Amino acid sequence: MLQKSWFILFFFLVFVMEGFGQQLLSGKVVKKGSSEVLIGVSVINLNGRRYTSSDTTGLFSIPASLRDTIIFSSAGYLPDTIYVASYMLSENYLVALNPRIAALPSVDVLEMGKYREDSIKRREEYSWLLNAKHPVRLMNEKRAADGPGLSFSPLGFFSKREKQKRRLKKRLKQEEEDYYVDYKFSSSRVGLLTGLKGDSLRKFMIRCRPSYTFCRDASNQDMFLYINDKLILFKEGKL
Repeated sequence: MLQKSWFILFFFLVFVMEGFGQQLLSGKVVKKGSSEVLIGVSVINLNGRRYTSSDTTGLFSIPASLRDTIIFSSAGYLPDTIYVASYMLSENYLVALNPRIAALPSVDVLEMGKYREDSIKRREEYSWLLNAKHPVRLMNEKRAADGPGLSFSPLGFFSKREKQKRRLKKRLKQEEEDYYVDYKFSSSRVGLLTGLKGDSLRKFMIRCRPSYTFCRDASNQDMFLYINDKLILFKEGKL
C-alpha cells in the first residue's frame, strides 16, 4: 500500500514540475494585410512539445514559457516562428501569416528545388516527433523477460500529450501533402495556362483542386491536360 502511495506521489510531482513556470500564449491568426482569420493553423511549442490549432474564429491558446519557440504553419502560407516574450503572455497576441506565392511554370526547376528545401526544413523542425518511436509498450508488445499476463501502460499511450502527438503527426502529414499539391497546382501556373483572374481563378482553384495521389504521379504534361480538361468543364458551367 505504501509503495503504491509513493508511486502516485511521484507522478503527481512530475506533472506539477512540468507545468511549473508555464503560462498560456493566446491570440489570433490572420492573413497578413487583411482581417481575414485563418482556421486550422498548426501552433507548435517546440520546447514544451505542445500542439494546438486555431479554431473557427482564428483563436488559439497554448502553454508556453519565456523564450519558448512557437511555430505557426498552414498549407498555402509561409510558416512563422516566434520566441515568447513577456508581453506576449499578457495580451492577445496577433499572428499574421504571409500567403505562399508560387513561382511561374518557366522556373519549374527552381520551384521544385524550393519545395524540397522547405520540405527538408519542416522535417528537421519536427524531427523530435516524426523520427521518435513511441515509448509505450502496449498489450501485445511483450518482451521475453516480461512475466505472464498483459503488459499495458495507459499512463503513456492514453495521456493527453501522447494523443496530441499522434494528432499532430497526422496533421503534419496532411500539411505536407497540401504543400505538394500547392506546388503542382499553383495559382500562378493555372492563371497563366487558363487566362483566368480574380474571382474566376479562385473558384477554379477550389473546384478543380486535384488530389495528392494524382499530383504525385502526374508529369507536367499530365497536369497541363488535367487543367485544360477542367477548364472546358468550368467554362461550360459543369463545375
